[in-house]
Amino acid sequence: MSHIFKKAALAVALVGASLSANAAVEANITVWANVDPTLSLLKADGTALPDAVQLVYRAGGAGLAPWSEDVRIFTNDVEKDVTVRLAADAVLRPDLAAPGAQNVDLAVSLNGRPLDTTAIEFAAADLFESAIPGASIAMPLRVQQKTSGEISHAGLYSGTVALVVAQSAGTL
Repeated sequence: MSHIFKKAALAVALVGASLSANAAVEANITVWANVDPTLSLLKADGTALPDAVQLVYRAGGAGLAPWSEDVRIFTNDVEKDVTVRLAADAVLRPDLAAPGAQNVDLAVSLNGRPLDTTAIEFAAADLFESAIPGASIAMPLRVQQKTSGEISHAGLYSGTVALVVAQSAGTL
């Protein structure tokens, strides 16, 4: 009888182990990277810029509150100048808005210099006098409503501010 009891106990243990193995939890994490071995545009502390920011609307004629973040350009060659431009005009488009809603033009600047789709040059000598090796000075990146004031149609507006940062062939 004891032999049968041992076999039954073994069978129960095997079933329990089998059930435990089938009840495992799997966690999946998508990992991605956008790599340019020459340049990176990051927050001043070296962390990634946010993928999305909210421009807060202030009723009463004030319009959209500006958004600003201190950034640095990280590079493998502090002797080369850097050009910066917008890939396309910065615009908020009405996605889900009242009939008649119009686009809202945005103004973007880096270190106080207005950006548009034409590249502007930042001289290496002006950028890379930093305490962080391979990093530029901290510079404010700012996005704001081009013409401040009331937006007359309620709704959800969205757009993309796409910056193109490139390393020049050499200093000028």
